[in-house]
Amino acid sequence: MPEAAEDLRTLNTPDKIAEAGEKLYEERHKASLEPDHEGEFVAIDVVTGEAYVGEFPEEAIQRAKGAAPHSVLHLIRIGAPGAFKVSYAARHHDWWNRPLRQVG
Repeated sequence: MPEAAEDLRTLNTPDKIAEAGEKLYEERHKASLEPDHEGEFVAIDVVTGEAYVGEFPEEAIQRAKGAAPHSVLHLIRIGAPGAFKVSYAARHHDWWNRPLRQVG
């Protein structure tokens, strides 16, 4: 069985995928991406370790899926502790229902 398939069998929960993605980001991509891409998004294929950067989350994911349609991805906002910030207080503002990016 190919090595990648062996790795894929261990990535059987969202937590394991996230852990693998965070580790790959720290070890392989953080130093090269943060200086020039802070605030953008990176989709990391946790099987191959490849990183796909986009200004918006959808763009990073589309690039990853275009290059590797069967990839297993972990999304990170470059230079931030998480991809998205959600809080209870935010639900009480008018902007809660706005899209992540303006369409059209």
